[in-house]
Amino acid sequence: MKSWIAHIISRYRWPLILVVSVQLGCGLLVALQPRYYQRLVSLAIEAQHANLWSTGLPLILQLALIFLAIAVLQGLLGYIASVFSFNLLKELQGEFFEKASHLPLSYFQQQSAGEFFTKFNNDIGQAQRFFADFLPSVGRELITALVVTGILLFSCPLALTLAALGIVAVTAVLVTFLNRIMGFYARAQRSAWSDIQRVFDETIQGIDTVKVLAAEGQQAAQFHRYTAGLKKLAIKAGAILSVFSPGIELLSQLGGLGLVALAYYLIASGRMRLEPFLLFFFYAALLQMSVTQLTRLLATVQTELTGMRYLAGFLAEAPEMEESHPPVTLPRQAVAIELTDLTFAYPGGRRLYNHAHLLIPANAVTLIDGPSGSGKSTLINLILRLYAPEAGVITIGGIDIRRLSRTELRRKVGVVTQNHFIFQETLRDNLLIAQPDASDPRILQALERAQLHDFVARLLQGLDTVMDPRGAGASTGERQRICIARLLLRESPIMILDEPWSNLDDRARTLLAEVINSCKRSATILILSHERHPALAVDQLYHLDGTQGILIREDPPAA
Repeated sequence: MKSWIAHIISRYRWPLILVVSVQLGCGLLVALQPRYYQRLVSLAIEAQHANLWSTGLPLILQLALIFLAIAVLQGLLGYIASVFSFNLLKELQGEFFEKASHLPLSYFQQQSAGEFFTKFNNDIGQAQRFFADFLPSVGRELITALVVTGILLFSCPLALTLAALGIVAVTAVLVTFLNRIMGFYARAQRSAWSDIQRVFDETIQGIDTVKVLAAEGQQAAQFHRYTAGLKKLAIKAGAILSVFSPGIELLSQLGGLGLVALAYYLIASGRMRLEPFLLFFFYAALLQMSVTQLTRLLATVQTELTGMRYLAGFLAEAPEMEESHPPVTLPRQAVAIELTDLTFAYPGGRRLYNHAHLLIPANAVTLIDGPSGSGKSTLINLILRLYAPEAGVITIGGIDIRRLSRTELRRKVGVVTQNHFIFQETLRDNLLIAQPDASDPRILQALERAQLHDFVARLLQGLDTVMDPRGAGASTGERQRICIARLLLRESPIMILDEPWSNLDDRARTLLAEVINSCKRSATILILSHERHPALAVDQLYHLDGTQGILIREDPPAA
């Protein structure tokens, strides 16, 4: 985390230097004020009543100018800080999105989407507050404290100044101890928030399951259990902070009062004049204010530090690495896929493929059936290099897929999974995700080939119609064919469909089978399903034996 903080500070060094410079100006002007207060009080005590106004008026006007200058600098600081804060937030969000786009698929399968987004969205906000608010505020108070300490060392008895610094040192030790405690609670609360977000996200994602099983009360009880745990943590953390923080401030204030008493004793015993006493009194009060503000800032910074620790760790995650060898391009026409001696198992799981062999010819429909959990969907992950096999080789058009960049591989191999994800964008944008430069005629042609003409005709705004979240307004079959239209628009020479018949009625299945049959003239088609549809023209049929981890060729059904 330290190196990441140093990186951000280095990247934004000029805005930070400007902020610190303005803060320094404010700190110096604030540090000048007690000197004028001391002189005014001295004049009021020592000067004659007749010339009091004439001698004090210039000092009052000078103080007014200092106030005005501080106000101008604070206004300038606010503008600079707001621009810096926005730019920083934009960069952090950009870095987060860029990193998330390039992490391995396995990273995201460890947590729910809602938990992942909410947790790191909070972390980004905390990082923004740390750099844009906490650091400048601490800088301002430190500058003020250092300037005041220098003035005290120069203008006041050494004993008083050393006593003041001793109080500051004791306060720093206590704040450090408080920080350790608050750090523990900040991490615990973040973990509790993760549990809450996970339950909330899973409930929303599976709301149909919850309602079908009438499990609203059960999910609510689980949610409230986690929120009750977070409440206990928050109360404990708040109680510690509410006791320790005022206690530290009280100790610091009592120490300041002791310093005033010591100064008073020195005056009474004739060891210090009135003018140094007044100067010390005002500057000691200013030092006390700065130390108190620093105490409050440092006592509550652990939430930001905890969030940044996780954010820095996330940004340090290793992305999917591309090989250094020269890139190889796949042909645009249909080519064969071959698996030779393929062996694979997920970490801690059983072996799904055990020296398996498979040849998927070009311009043909190959169907692999097998029970759920046998590893059919895993084959997609292996072909797309989302996971690497333990042994064996996968070739496409005679080219080892390890020689292909992931971008090239995933552009030429089109996949429709069981989760037909439709973005809450226009129908056009949902198709353009496959081919960003496609024209409207090409999009309509792809939709026509996917037998979606009637679906488009029902949309009031045609291609400009914004789809419902996750395509809720379309039927399962329509969502399935929209995803196939994406592949047709991209003109992928290889098409893979995972359980394409799930949740479709007979008419939708027949339409989908006709679409697939028409595509094999220009593509290699692999279908992974435990069902066989009679309208589908299957050229090859394999059975995946989940027990042995091998593929067994069978005779395709008669046409």
